[in-house]
Amino acid sequence: MDPAATPGEIFAPRTSSGTRTRLVTDGKVTREVRIIGHLGSAYEVFDIQNGGHGEIYFCVESGGTDPRIAFVCKQLPRQVLLDPVRRRAFLRECVLAVRMTALPGFVSSHVLRLNGVPVLVTPAVLRGDDGVVNLRDVVEGPELPVCVVGFLAWAMAESMSTALHVHPDFVHGDLKPENILVQGGAPLITDLGLASTLRHGWGQDILPGTPRYLAPEARRSGARLTLATDIYAFGVILRELLGNCQVVGSGPQATVFGLINELASQCTADDAERRPAGFSEIAQLLKQTFDTSDPAVEKGYSVYQMLALASVSWSAVFPDFESLVRLEAWDLLHELIETQPAKDRTSYTWHMHGLALTRLGRDAEAFESFVTAHECAKWEIEKTGKPLLYGPDEDAVWSILFDIAVLLANMGKAREAEELGRDLVANAPSDDAARGAKGVVAMALIHSGRLDECEQLLITSMMREHNEERLAEGFRTLSELRLRQKRPAEAVEAMQRAVQLTPGRASHHRRLGDLLARLGEPGLAVAAFDHAMLCGDLAQGVLAMRLACEIVANDRVPDSYRAEAERQFGVERVDEAWQTVLDLVANAQEPEPPEVAAPVGPGPVGRTLDFGELQLEIDDIGFYTFDYYIDGDETDLVGDFTARYREMEMMIASATLRGAAIICTQCSGCGTDILTNRPLGATFTCARCEASNGVSPLLDEPHRELHDAIGRNLDMAEVPAGGQGRCVVVQPWEPGTEEQAERVHEAAQRHGLDPVPSDHAAVVMTYMEGISGGNFAFHHQPIGAIYRFPDGSHHIPRMAPAPVEDYLAEVRTIFGCPVNSASCHIDYAREDPDGLIWADRLDEATERAHDDPDINSRRATLILLSHLRLNRGQPEIALHLADEAVRLDGEDEHAWIAKGYAELMRGDVTATRESLRQALRVNPASSEATALQANIEHLSGDENARFTLARAIALGAIVRPPG
Repeated sequence: MDPAATPGEIFAPRTSSGTRTRLVTDGKVTREVRIIGHLGSAYEVFDIQNGGHGEIYFCVESGGTDPRIAFVCKQLPRQVLLDPVRRRAFLRECVLAVRMTALPGFVSSHVLRLNGVPVLVTPAVLRGDDGVVNLRDVVEGPELPVCVVGFLAWAMAESMSTALHVHPDFVHGDLKPENILVQGGAPLITDLGLASTLRHGWGQDILPGTPRYLAPEARRSGARLTLATDIYAFGVILRELLGNCQVVGSGPQATVFGLINELASQCTADDAERRPAGFSEIAQLLKQTFDTSDPAVEKGYSVYQMLALASVSWSAVFPDFESLVRLEAWDLLHELIETQPAKDRTSYTWHMHGLALTRLGRDAEAFESFVTAHECAKWEIEKTGKPLLYGPDEDAVWSILFDIAVLLANMGKAREAEELGRDLVANAPSDDAARGAKGVVAMALIHSGRLDECEQLLITSMMREHNEERLAEGFRTLSELRLRQKRPAEAVEAMQRAVQLTPGRASHHRRLGDLLARLGEPGLAVAAFDHAMLCGDLAQGVLAMRLACEIVANDRVPDSYRAEAERQFGVERVDEAWQTVLDLVANAQEPEPPEVAAPVGPGPVGRTLDFGELQLEIDDIGFYTFDYYIDGDETDLVGDFTARYREMEMMIASATLRGAAIICTQCSGCGTDILTNRPLGATFTCARCEASNGVSPLLDEPHRELHDAIGRNLDMAEVPAGGQGRCVVVQPWEPGTEEQAERVHEAAQRHGLDPVPSDHAAVVMTYMEGISGGNFAFHHQPIGAIYRFPDGSHHIPRMAPAPVEDYLAEVRTIFGCPVNSASCHIDYAREDPDGLIWADRLDEATERAHDDPDINSRRATLILLSHLRLNRGQPEIALHLADEAVRLDGEDEHAWIAKGYAELMRGDVTATRESLRQALRVNPASSEATALQANIEHLSGDENARFTLARAIALGAIVRPPG
C-alpha cells in the first residue's frame, strides 16, 4: 500500500538511503533528475512547485527504461477537499482542461485517480539550454526579434479564438506569461479557467486573477470575468513582449513594432467597450506581422501546427471519456455522448454511455446501452477484427458483459447476475479478470441468501489477489457477507481493511460510516463520513448521515447545532439535507447488542467448510483441523495437497492450525486414504461414505515418506526444541475481572506455562503483531504467558504445542465469551538484539544495538526499545533511546514519533508538538502522527481530540475500541 495512504494525500517522500536519479525528457529536452518521492507505486516525483490550487508534482512513471516522458500532476490540497464548493471548483478546472485538450495551442490534459484522489495530468516542459519553460522566461530572456513577438502573440490569439468558437462561454481568467508554456518555440496555454475557478471556490472576497493582468473593471472582489478581461490581460502580455524588443530606425520592423504596440494599447483600454471585440480579429491582425518562412519563427510555427494537428486528430479518434469517468462527471459524460448521433457511436461509446447512466441511477436505460455496446462490439470484431477504441490487450466483449453482470447484481437480479458471472469466470481473459468476476458472483450469492457458498467463493478469489483496488472490493463484499451472517464486528473490521487498502476511495469510507452508525458508534461514523466527503462523495445523503451522527454522538440539540453546521458546510447544502437529518435523528435507536456465543466446553465444531476433497472444521476457540481425501489417480499428491493447503491457509488466516502432526489415515467404510491433522484417536465422519472412524496412522513406508515430504513442503518438520519457547497472549472480547485474570494465570501454570506481566517485551511484541494481523480488535489489557519447550523435545517451530492449545481452551471457558489470541516463537539462544528483546533482556539488547554496524538496523532497534521502555513507564530511558534514533536519521518519521511519545509521557507537550511537526514534515500523511496528535489533544483537553482519534482509528493507526 502507498506509504502516504491518507485521504486527500497522494505524495510520499522518499525515505530510502542513498540518491536515486532518472533521465527524463519532454521530447525536446533530456536531463537527469533526483527522485524525491512517489505518487502511489506507479509514479516517481522529481520536483514540487506551488500552484494556484496547491502543490504541483513533476513526475515520471516508475520502472521502464530511461529516458521517460516527464509530466505534471496537479491536485487539490487536503485542507480544501472537505469544502464541496472548493472541490467543485477544482473539478471544474479539470473538466475544462480535458475539454480543451483537443484544441490547438492548449496543453493536453487528462485525469488520473491516485489514492482515490482526482489528479489533473499535463505534459511537463523541462528547462533546456536556452532556459525557457514559459513565456516569462521569454520576456526576461535575450532580446526578441519583433517578428517572434508577432508569432507568439498570433499563436495565443489563434488558440483563444478557436476555443471561443468551440466553447462560446470560455473565459481563461488568468492569462499571464507564467500560464503560457513554450515548447519548441510554440506557446501552449495552461491553467484554464483557474482565476474563475478560484473565485467560485474561495469566495467573492478575493481578486479573480493576477492583479498586474486584471482589467480595471475586474479589480473589485465581486467582479465578473469576461472575454474583455482576457483581452486586457493579453494586451499586458503584448506590452511585456515588446519591452524585450529593440527596434531602431523606421524600417519594416519598426512598422510591425508600431502595429503590435497599437494593438496592445487597444487591448488595455480602461473602457472594455473600446477593446477589440474578440480574439479572432486580433489573430487576423497579428498574422500580418511575421512570415512563416522566416528562420526566426519557422521552427515555432511548425511545432505549433504539428501539436495542433496531433491534438485534434487524437481527440477525434480517442475522445477522453476515461478522464470524465475518473472525475465521476457522469452528467457531463452523458451530455457529451448524447451530442453524438446514435448511428455514429462505437461500442466503446455505448459502453461509456451505460456506465454514465448507471451512476445517474437510470438502470433500465443503462442496461439497454450495455446491450447495444455488446452488439456493436461483435459487429466491429466481425468487420475489423477488433472493437474500436479499446486497448490492444482489452477484451471488450468480456468487459461489457462484466458491467452488465454488475448492473444485474445491483438491480437485485441475483439469478441472472450469477449465471452471467459464472460464464465470465469460465471465459475470463486473465486470472485477474476471473477474480473480478468471482466478486460479482459472490454479490449475487449474497442477494440470493446462499451465504456459505458465497464465503467459500469470495475468500478463495481474494487469497490470490494482489491488486489492492480489487482486494479492497473483496473486503467490502466480505463486510456485506458478515453483516448478513449477523457478525457486525467482523463486518466493520472487513470494511476497515478495505479502507486501509484504498484510503482515497470515498465509497468505502461511506460504507464504513454506515456500519459504524448501525453499530451505535456515531462518533467514529462522523470521521468516516468526513473522509468520504474528503475523498469526493459530496452527496446529500452523506452529509445528512454525518450531521445526524454528530448530533447523536454529542447529544446536541438539532436546532442549536444547525448554525454551526451551516458555517462548516454551507447554508444551501445544510438546508437541503436538514429534513433528512431530523428524520435520521428521530429514528435513531439503541443498537442491538452483538450476539455472543454461549459458553461451551473446549473444542466443539464452530463451523465447517467444504472444498471438495479438502474438508475443514474450525472450533469456536479458533483452531482448525482438516481432512484431505486422496483420489487414486493423483500423480503429484504432495504438490496437489500443498497447493490446496496454501489456499486454505490464506482463506482462514484468523484461525490456527491445531498442533498435531499431519498423518495419513484411512476410512474403514470406503477405504479412502485421508491426510489429516486430527489428533490420534480422535473420531470423525467420512465425507465420502459417512462412516464413523477413529484416527490411526498408516505406518507403511510409502505413507511415512508421504508424511516426511509434506512436512518439508509445508515447513512443518519437527526440530529439536532446546532453548525454544512460545509467548501466548489472550484477550477476551469483554474486559475481564481480576478474579478471572487470576484464574487464567492458574490455568497457565497448570498447563506448564509461566504467567508474565503485560509489559514483558515478548507480550508487547506478540500483542502488536496480533493487532497487525487482525487477531486483536480491542484495546483493553492483554494477558500473557510463556511456554518453554522441555529439554530434549521436538516441535514444529511455527505451531502451538498441545499444552498451549489446552490452555487456550480453558481460557475460553473461564471468560465465557469469545477470546482473541496470538502466539509467537521465542529462541532464547539468539544473542542478536532481536533475540535479546524477545527474551526480555532489554539492557543487553541496547548494548548490542549500539555495536550494530548497520545504521538502519540500529535505528529500528532503538525505536523499538524506546516504545518498550515507555510501555514500562520509563519515559526518561525511552526519550534517550529515541533521541539517539533521531540523531542517526532525522528523516525517519518513526524516530520522531517515538521521541514525541516519550516527551508526552514526561509531560513536555511543547517538545511533543515539535516532534510531531518534524514527523509530519517527513511524511505529511503519517497515520502514526495522527495517532500521536490524538493523544496530545486528549491530554491537553482539546475538544477536537475525539475527531482526531476517530480519524486515527479509521486509518488503522489505532484499532477500534469497544463501545
